[in-house]
Amino acid sequence: MTGHDLREGRKRRGWTQQEAARRLRVSQGYLSMLERERRSLPGNMAGAVLKTFEVSPLALPFHGESAWAGVKLVEELSALGYPGFARSRRRANWNPAELLLAALSWPNLERRVAEALPWLALTYYKMEWRLVIRKAKLHDLQNRLGLVVTLARRLTERQTGDSSAQLILVEGRLRPSMLAKTGTFCHENMTQAERRWLVENSSVPAKQWNLLSDLSPEHLPHAEWKY
Repeated sequence: MTGHDLREGRKRRGWTQQEAARRLRVSQGYLSMLERERRSLPGNMAGAVLKTFEVSPLALPFHGESAWAGVKLVEELSALGYPGFARSRRRANWNPAELLLAALSWPNLERRVAEALPWLALTYYKMEWRLVIRKAKLHDLQNRLGLVVTLARRLTERQTGDSSAQLILVEGRLRPSMLAKTGTFCHENMTQAERRWLVENSSVPAKQWNLLSDLSPEHLPHAEWKY
Protein backbone atom coordinates (compact mmCIF):
# COMPACT_ATOMS: atom_id res chain seq x y z
CA MET A 1 0.00 0.00 0.00
CA THR A 2 1.63 3.22 -1.14
CA GLY A 3 1.42 6.72 0.23
CA HIS A 4 -0.48 7.61 -2.93
CA ASP A 5 -3.12 4.99 -2.06
CA LEU A 6 -3.50 6.49 1.40
CA ARG A 7 -3.74 10.04 0.14
CA GLU A 8 -6.25 9.20 -2.60
CA GLY A 9 -8.36 7.15 -0.20
CA ARG A 10 -8.47 10.04 2.25
CA LYS A 11 -9.41 12.51 -0.48
CA ARG A 12 -12.22 10.26 -1.70
CA ARG A 13 -13.64 10.51 1.78
CA GLY A 14 -13.28 14.28 1.75
CA TRP A 15 -11.22 14.21 4.94
CA THR A 16 -8.38 16.41 6.05
CA GLN A 17 -5.27 14.73 7.37
CA GLN A 18 -6.37 15.68 10.88
CA GLU A 19 -9.75 13.98 10.47
CA ALA A 20 -8.28 10.87 8.87
CA ALA A 21 -5.58 10.63 11.54
CA ARG A 22 -8.20 10.86 14.28
CA ARG A 23 -10.17 8.00 12.74
CA LEU A 24 -7.02 5.89 12.43
CA ARG A 25 -5.97 6.84 15.98
CA VAL A 26 -2.59 8.15 14.90
CA SER A 27 -1.11 11.64 14.86
CA GLN A 28 -1.52 13.94 11.89
CA GLY A 29 2.26 14.10 11.58
CA TYR A 30 2.55 10.32 11.40
CA LEU A 31 -0.16 10.09 8.73
CA SER A 32 1.63 12.80 6.77
CA MET A 33 4.83 10.74 6.84
CA LEU A 34 2.91 7.67 5.63
CA GLU A 35 1.39 9.61 2.75
CA ARG A 36 4.80 10.99 1.76
CA GLU A 37 6.26 7.48 2.12
CA ARG A 38 8.74 8.56 4.75
CA ARG A 39 7.38 5.70 6.82
CA SER A 40 6.11 2.30 5.69
CA LEU A 41 2.58 1.31 6.63
CA PRO A 42 2.77 -1.20 9.53
CA GLY A 43 1.06 -4.50 8.85
CA ASN A 44 -1.16 -4.11 11.89
CA MET A 45 -2.60 -0.89 10.42
CA ALA A 46 -3.42 -2.27 6.97
CA GLY A 47 -6.84 -3.63 7.89
CA ALA A 48 -7.88 -0.39 9.58
CA VAL A 49 -6.79 1.63 6.55
CA LEU A 50 -8.75 -0.63 4.19
CA LYS A 51 -11.89 -0.25 6.25
CA THR A 52 -11.54 3.45 7.01
CA PHE A 53 -10.51 4.64 3.53
CA GLU A 54 -12.30 1.93 1.53
CA VAL A 55 -9.07 1.10 -0.26
CA SER A 56 -8.99 -1.94 -2.54
CA PRO A 57 -7.34 -5.07 -1.09
CA LEU A 58 -5.00 -4.79 -4.09
CA ALA A 59 -3.27 -2.03 -2.15
CA LEU A 60 -2.34 -4.38 0.71
CA PRO A 61 1.39 -5.04 1.15
CA PHE A 62 2.73 -8.51 0.41
CA HIS A 63 3.56 -10.79 3.34
CA GLY A 64 6.52 -12.40 1.58
CA GLU A 65 7.08 -15.86 0.17
CA SER A 66 8.01 -17.34 3.53
CA ALA A 67 4.38 -16.84 4.62
CA TRP A 68 2.77 -18.59 1.63
CA ALA A 69 2.66 -22.05 3.15
CA GLY A 70 0.85 -20.84 6.24
CA VAL A 71 -1.91 -18.71 4.72
CA LYS A 72 -5.47 -19.71 5.62
CA LEU A 73 -6.81 -19.82 2.09
CA VAL A 74 -10.49 -20.40 2.84
CA GLU A 75 -10.59 -17.58 5.38
CA GLU A 76 -8.83 -15.13 3.10
CA LEU A 77 -10.95 -15.98 0.05
CA SER A 78 -14.04 -15.55 2.20
CA ALA A 79 -12.81 -12.17 3.45
CA LEU A 80 -12.25 -11.10 -0.16
CA GLY A 81 -15.87 -11.93 -0.98
CA TYR A 82 -15.74 -15.31 -2.73
CA PRO A 83 -19.40 -16.40 -2.86
CA GLY A 84 -18.58 -20.09 -2.63
CA PHE A 85 -17.66 -19.71 1.03
CA ALA A 86 -19.65 -18.25 3.90
CA ARG A 87 -19.06 -14.53 4.01
CA SER A 88 -16.49 -13.60 6.63
CA ARG A 89 -16.87 -10.54 8.79
CA ARG A 90 -13.15 -10.17 9.11
CA ARG A 91 -11.20 -7.83 6.88
CA ALA A 92 -8.93 -9.15 4.16
CA ASN A 93 -5.32 -9.44 5.27
CA TRP A 94 -3.84 -10.64 1.98
CA ASN A 95 -3.42 -8.86 -1.30
CA PRO A 96 -5.42 -10.92 -3.87
CA ALA A 97 -2.37 -11.08 -6.15
CA GLU A 98 -0.18 -12.63 -3.46
CA LEU A 99 -3.00 -14.89 -2.30
CA LEU A 100 -3.26 -16.27 -5.84
CA LEU A 101 0.47 -16.95 -5.97
CA ALA A 102 0.46 -18.53 -2.53
CA ALA A 103 -2.39 -20.88 -3.45
CA LEU A 104 -0.72 -21.91 -6.70
CA SER A 105 2.47 -22.76 -4.80
CA TRP A 106 0.71 -25.36 -2.65
CA PRO A 107 1.37 -28.93 -3.83
CA ASN A 108 -2.18 -29.92 -2.90
CA LEU A 109 -5.33 -27.81 -2.69
CA GLU A 110 -8.86 -28.66 -1.69
CA ARG A 111 -11.02 -28.85 -4.80
CA ARG A 112 -13.22 -26.01 -3.56
CA VAL A 113 -10.19 -23.75 -3.16
CA ALA A 114 -8.88 -24.61 -6.63
CA GLU A 115 -12.30 -23.72 -8.06
CA ALA A 116 -12.13 -20.32 -6.35
CA LEU A 117 -8.92 -19.18 -8.02
CA PRO A 118 -10.40 -18.20 -11.42
CA TRP A 119 -12.92 -16.07 -9.49
CA LEU A 120 -10.01 -14.41 -7.70
CA ALA A 121 -8.25 -13.60 -10.98
CA LEU A 122 -11.44 -12.31 -12.56
CA THR A 123 -12.71 -10.25 -9.63
CA TYR A 124 -9.32 -8.63 -9.07
CA TYR A 125 -8.25 -8.50 -12.70
CA LYS A 126 -6.60 -5.11 -12.09
CA MET A 127 -3.88 -6.73 -9.97
CA GLU A 128 -0.25 -6.04 -10.84
CA TRP A 129 0.08 -8.85 -13.37
CA ARG A 130 3.69 -8.15 -14.32
CA LEU A 131 4.72 -8.81 -10.74
CA VAL A 132 2.49 -11.89 -10.52
CA ILE A 133 3.91 -13.34 -13.73
CA ARG A 134 7.48 -12.65 -12.67
CA LYS A 135 7.04 -14.37 -9.30
CA ALA A 136 5.15 -17.25 -10.92
CA LYS A 137 8.09 -17.87 -13.25
CA LEU A 138 10.54 -17.83 -10.35
CA HIS A 139 8.62 -20.70 -8.76
CA ASP A 140 7.71 -22.57 -12.00
CA LEU A 141 4.03 -21.77 -11.46
CA GLN A 142 3.36 -20.27 -14.88
CA ASN A 143 1.35 -23.24 -16.16
CA ARG A 144 -0.90 -23.23 -13.11
CA LEU A 145 -1.30 -19.47 -13.39
CA GLY A 146 -2.03 -19.84 -17.09
CA LEU A 147 -4.87 -22.26 -16.41
CA VAL A 148 -6.40 -19.91 -13.83
CA VAL A 149 -6.21 -16.98 -16.24
CA THR A 150 -7.62 -18.99 -19.14
CA LEU A 151 -10.57 -20.19 -17.05
CA ALA A 152 -11.20 -16.64 -15.86
CA ARG A 153 -11.01 -15.36 -19.42
CA ARG A 154 -13.38 -18.08 -20.64
CA LEU A 155 -15.97 -16.78 -18.17
CA THR A 156 -15.83 -13.41 -19.94
CA GLU A 157 -16.29 -14.72 -23.50
CA ARG A 158 -19.81 -13.32 -23.72
CA GLN A 159 -18.71 -10.04 -22.23
CA THR A 160 -16.74 -7.08 -23.46
CA GLY A 161 -14.69 -4.74 -21.40
CA ASP A 162 -11.50 -4.32 -19.48
CA SER A 163 -11.52 -7.67 -17.69
CA SER A 164 -11.59 -9.73 -20.89
CA ALA A 165 -8.94 -7.60 -22.61
CA GLN A 166 -6.67 -7.71 -19.56
CA LEU A 167 -6.88 -11.48 -19.16
CA ILE A 168 -6.19 -12.05 -22.85
CA LEU A 169 -3.08 -9.90 -22.48
CA VAL A 170 -1.92 -11.91 -19.46
CA GLU A 171 -2.43 -15.20 -21.33
CA GLY A 172 -0.26 -13.87 -24.14
CA ARG A 173 2.51 -12.93 -21.74
CA LEU A 174 2.48 -16.35 -20.10
CA ARG A 175 2.46 -18.59 -23.17
CA PRO A 176 6.11 -18.07 -24.24
CA SER A 177 7.26 -19.28 -20.81
CA MET A 178 4.97 -22.32 -20.60
CA LEU A 179 6.70 -25.36 -19.14
CA ALA A 180 6.86 -28.41 -21.42
CA LYS A 181 6.70 -30.88 -18.56
CA THR A 182 3.20 -32.08 -17.69
CA GLY A 183 2.21 -31.16 -14.14
CA THR A 184 -0.86 -31.09 -11.93
CA PHE A 185 -3.06 -28.25 -10.84
CA CYS A 186 -2.06 -28.29 -7.16
CA HIS A 187 -2.88 -32.00 -6.83
CA GLU A 188 0.50 -33.67 -6.47
CA ASN A 189 -0.81 -36.46 -4.24
CA MET A 190 -3.09 -37.91 -6.92
CA THR A 191 -2.72 -41.63 -7.53
CA GLN A 192 -1.19 -43.15 -10.63
CA ALA A 193 -4.66 -44.31 -11.66
CA GLU A 194 -5.93 -40.75 -11.46
CA ARG A 195 -2.98 -39.54 -13.50
CA ARG A 196 -3.61 -42.12 -16.21
CA TRP A 197 -7.28 -41.17 -16.36
CA LEU A 198 -6.50 -37.46 -16.61
CA VAL A 199 -4.01 -38.00 -19.42
CA GLU A 200 -7.06 -38.73 -21.58
CA ASN A 201 -9.72 -36.75 -19.76
CA SER A 202 -8.20 -33.45 -18.72
CA SER A 203 -10.19 -30.42 -19.75
CA VAL A 204 -9.21 -28.50 -22.88
CA PRO A 205 -7.90 -25.50 -20.89
CA ALA A 206 -5.78 -27.81 -18.71
CA LYS A 207 -4.31 -29.57 -21.74
CA GLN A 208 -3.45 -26.17 -23.21
CA TRP A 209 -1.26 -25.55 -20.17
CA ASN A 210 0.23 -29.07 -19.91
CA LEU A 211 -1.67 -29.83 -16.72
CA LEU A 212 -3.56 -32.85 -15.50
CA SER A 213 -6.91 -31.49 -14.34
CA ASP A 214 -10.57 -31.73 -15.30
CA LEU A 215 -11.27 -28.18 -14.14
CA SER A 216 -13.33 -26.30 -16.72
CA PRO A 217 -15.65 -23.27 -16.80
CA GLU A 218 -18.76 -25.35 -16.05
CA HIS A 219 -17.17 -26.35 -12.74
CA LEU A 220 -17.06 -22.70 -11.61
CA PRO A 221 -20.64 -21.72 -10.71
CA HIS A 222 -19.56 -19.25 -8.05
CA ALA A 223 -17.35 -17.40 -10.50
CA GLU A 224 -19.82 -17.41 -13.36
CA TRP A 225 -22.77 -16.02 -11.45
CA LYS A 226 -21.37 -12.50 -11.43
CA TYR A 227 -20.19 -12.30 -15.01
